[in-house]
Amino acid sequence: MQPARLTRPTHHAKNEKLAWRIAHIIARLHQGDALDKRQLAADFGVDVRTIERDLHQRLRGIIERNAEGRWQLSAAARGTVPASYLEGYAQLTGTQGFFPDTSRGWLIRQLETGPAHTGLHAQATPAEDLRAQGALFEQLQNAVQQRHPCRFTYKGKPRHAQPLRLIQRNGVWYLAAAEVPGDTPHPKNFSVSLIQDLLVDQASRFARNPAHQRYIDEQQDVWFTSQATEAVLRVSPQAAHYFTRRPLLPHQHTRADTDGSLLVTTRIHHPQQLLPVVRYWLPHVRILKPDAWHEALLDSLRESLAAWGAAQTAAGTGSVDEQTDFNQ
Repeated sequence: MQPARLTRPTHHAKNEKLAWRIAHIIARLHQGDALDKRQLAADFGVDVRTIERDLHQRLRGIIERNAEGRWQLSAAARGTVPASYLEGYAQLTGTQGFFPDTSRGWLIRQLETGPAHTGLHAQATPAEDLRAQGALFEQLQNAVQQRHPCRFTYKGKPRHAQPLRLIQRNGVWYLAAAEVPGDTPHPKNFSVSLIQDLLVDQASRFARNPAHQRYIDEQQDVWFTSQATEAVLRVSPQAAHYFTRRPLLPHQHTRADTDGSLLVTTRIHHPQQLLPVVRYWLPHVRILKPDAWHEALLDSLRESLAAWGAAQTAAGTGSVDEQTDFNQ
C-alpha cells in the first residue's frame, strides 16, 4: 500500500518542518511499515544524511532495523496491532477478496465504526473446535516450520511423516505430509483432529522435496492423488448463475452456450470432490464425462430410493408409535 501524499507545512521554520517530518515517520511506523532511508529522503525532499539523523538520533530507542536493513517500530514501542498486520491476517485466513473494497483504509473505517453500525454481517463458515488440541496444533506448526519429522497414530495405524503444511479447508484443518518411506509420489493429508500420540523428532531435520511443495501449491482441495481426472458437466440455465459467480469445483472452467446452459470442465482427484456437488444441484447438473462416474451416481441414487422405500414399507407395518418415531 502506497503512503498518503504528503502535504508539507507552508511555514518554513526549521523546527516546524522537523516536527512535521518526524510525526509522519512515526505515523507510518505505527501502520507497521518498514521504512527505507533513501525512500524517506525522496518522500520528504531532504538529504539522506538528514533522514539518518532522524533515525539514529531523534528516534533512537523506539525503532530498530530488520533483517532487510529497513527501519521498523521496536517491539517494546508497539502498543497496538499495526494496521499492515490486517493485510497479513487476511492473507493468512484466505479472505483477501472477501469485501469489494480491499483497501486498508476502508477496513480500518469499518473497524472504527463497529460491527453494529456498519450494515454488514458475514456469516461464519462452521469450523471444528480444536481448542482442546491447541498444543498438538502448535507442535505440528513448529514441525512444519523447522522441518522436523514426526511419528503419530492415525486411524489406528502408526505413521512416520515429514510435515509440509497445515491446510484449512471448509472449517477442517489437515496436515499435508510426505510419509516415510514414501509409497506414493505425492504428499498425503491427515485430519488434525484424528492425529494421536504425536512425537516430533526435534533433533532431526529433513530436506523438503520441491516437487511436493509445488504439488501442494497447485491443489485447490485436500484430496491428494497422483493423477487428476478431467470431468465435464452440463449445467442447466436455471443453475448456471451459481457456477459462474464463484467456482464450485477445483480448476473449474465454464463455457456458456446459446441456450443459457453451461459446459463445465474440472480436474478431479477423487470422485467425492465432484459427486456431492452434482447431487446438491440435481436435476440441473449432469455428468457427461467420465461415463463411469455418471453411472456410479445413478446407481447410488437407485440404491438410496430402494433403501428409503424399504424403510417406508417397514414403518408402515409397525405400530403407530414406531411410525411416529420414523416420521420424526
